[in-house]
Amino acid sequence: MSRRLLGVVLAGGASRRMGADKALLTHPDGSSWLEAQVQLLRSVGLEVCVLTGHGRHQALLSSREGVTVQAEPWQPAGPLWALSCVLHDRDDEALLTLPVDMPGLRCEALQQLIRCWRSQPSRALVADDGSRLQHLFGIYPCGALYRKALDDELTEGKGRWCGWLERIPHDTVKLPSDQLVNVNRPIDLAALTG
Repeated sequence: MSRRLLGVVLAGGASRRMGADKALLTHPDGSSWLEAQVQLLRSVGLEVCVLTGHGRHQALLSSREGVTVQAEPWQPAGPLWALSCVLHDRDDEALLTLPVDMPGLRCEALQQLIRCWRSQPSRALVADDGSRLQHLFGIYPCGALYRKALDDELTEGKGRWCGWLERIPHDTVKLPSDQLVNVNRPIDLAALTG
């Protein structure tokens, strides 16, 4: 069965460690980090859903073609809770998730992830930077198995993405580590901008 691929930007975090909304930081291309991630997904032909609890994100993206913004129904509770808003039990779709705070990602790595996933579209595929998994950057099929595992993690586990990953069939793909840096704190940002 062919699965439709939908891009999902995870942008609902509180950005406590950064001290400012990371999604609105200025990207090297001059746009915001949020706009850059949306454009990256659009550049490979994906429709995009932005999961966020921030009203300013809706305003920023309101005129973008192929982009919807879905408000999280609660205060930032973590990315797995956000994903639970869009991961359904039909097996006709997969979600390419991308955190807003990975500003170094480029199109080639995104295309490599998609190509590798297409060889096993019934399994999740998670980015690996060579030293650890970057689980928020991956492709996750929808379907009953994945939805049940997500619900089980939210009710029985700790609501952690890694906990969900332990419950689902997945593979990993090594991608360039310099593109997979999560920027969470001002010191991370300073290192990124040199």
